[in-house]
Amino acid sequence: MKKIIIGGLVFVVVGVLAALFYVYSNLNALVVQAVETFGRPVTQTEVRLESSDISFLSGEGSLHGLFIGNPAGYKGRSSFELGALKVALDSETIADDVVVIKSIDINAPMITYEPGGAAGSNLQQLMNNVDAFAAKAGGGQNKAAPAKQDQAQKKGAAKIVINRVTITGGKIRIVTPLSSEGLTAPLPKIELTDVGKDKGGISAADAFKMVMEKVVAASSGAVAGPLADIKGQLKKQVGKQVSDLTSKVEGATKGLPGGLDKKAGDIGNKLKGLF
Repeated sequence: MKKIIIGGLVFVVVGVLAALFYVYSNLNALVVQAVETFGRPVTQTEVRLESSDISFLSGEGSLHGLFIGNPAGYKGRSSFELGALKVALDSETIADDVVVIKSIDINAPMITYEPGGAAGSNLQQLMNNVDAFAAKAGGGQNKAAPAKQDQAQKKGAAKIVINRVTITGGKIRIVTPLSSEGLTAPLPKIELTDVGKDKGGISAADAFKMVMEKVVAASSGAVAGPLADIKGQLKKQVGKQVSDLTSKVEGATKGLPGGLDKKAGDIGNKLKGLF
C-alpha cells in the first residue's frame, strides 16, 4: 500500500514538474496566442502581437509589435500600433484566481483618431465593441442584477488587478478627408492605478475597457484643436469655391434684361453669406 501511495505521489510531482516545464518553455508563445485569441472577439477587429519576452521566474518583460485594427466602417488601417510595452507580473499570483500585474508601461504608441460613423469616431466604436463583449460575458456593469453578475464573474476566467498603467509619449494620427497624410497631435500622459483592486479583481475585458475610457477621453480632448483647424480650412476652401462660382455667374449674367442680372447678384451674395 505504501508503495502505491509513494508511486502516486511521484506521479503527481512528475506531472506538476512537466506542466511547469511546458509553461516555462512555451510561456511567450502562449502569451502571443492569448493576446490574439482574446483580443479579436473583445475589440471585433484584427489583433496581432509579434512577440513576447517575459521571464517565467521574474514575471517581467515586454511585448512587441502590438497591432489593433480599425473597427468596420473606418478607413484607417489601425486604431492602435505599439512598438513595445513593458509588463511586470507578480509571478507568485500567476496560478491564482486573481492575477496581480504590477505595472504596464506603454511608451510612444500611435493612436489613430477618425471622426464620423454611427459612434462618432473609430475609438468610440472600439469602446462600444468592448462594452458589448463585456456585457455579453457578464463582466460589465449591471446594477439591475448584481447577484447574476457576481455569479457570472466567478464562473469565468481568472480575474486581474493592475497596480499601475502608464501611457507616455504617444501620438494621435488624425484621419479626415483633409488629413489622411498624417496630421498628428500629442497624446497627454495617461496613468491609472489600482485597476480592479477595489473589486477584488476584474475581467481582462473590463480592465481593457477602463484603460480605453481614459484613452478615448484623452484623445478626444487632444484632437479638438486640430479638428477645429481642419474644419476652418475646409470652410475656407468651400467658401472660396462658392465665391469664385458666384463671381462667374455674376459676370456671365451682366446686362441680362428684366433685372435678371440683379437677381443673379442677390443669389450670389446669399451663397457667399453661407460661408
